[in-house]
Amino acid sequence: MSTTQSFQSSHLQPYPCRSATSVPSQAQERNPVREMPSRGEYEAAIAHCNQMIAQQPENVEAWYERGEAQANLGRYAEAIASFDQVLSLKPQHVAALVFRAVACIHLGAYQEALLDCNMALAAQPRHAEAWLYRGVALRYLKRYQEAYVSYDKALGVRRASDWRSLIARLRTKISAAFPHWRQL
Repeated sequence: MSTTQSFQSSHLQPYPCRSATSVPSQAQERNPVREMPSRGEYEAAIAHCNQMIAQQPENVEAWYERGEAQANLGRYAEAIASFDQVLSLKPQHVAALVFRAVACIHLGAYQEALLDCNMALAAQPRHAEAWLYRGVALRYLKRYQEAYVSYDKALGVRRASDWRSLIARLRTKISAAFPHWRQL
């Protein structure tokens, strides 16, 4: 995939989506930067973020929104630089770690994406998107079994171990063959 291709036309879900069912706070409702990317006005969002950053260079939210808009324009290296700035100001910013991981995946930096997802999961072990993109990075690294485990965790699926599955099948067969015997 071309690095200039927009996330909107990508086969890979760009970034974790804000839940449509969540009720935004009043501050979020009035934030033009949050509204612009949803309308595809990424350039305007970047310009607005640049103005905010010029006035407040340590504005984590402005750096974060700028990175998101850059990524949606396919400017992955620029997005990574913005997310790096977020993380220099707030190292445990889980969304920035996950977003940076996705940008790394688009640039083919799968090991870096895996590290970002692992750091996000260290901070929030149940973060579904971190598990999902961890699986994607592992898949590209050809570590398929680990990828499946990550996908399952993203979906909240808990699979029985091979040993437990074997025991369950044996119990079923023993019960069918010897209905009067006590189960194991």
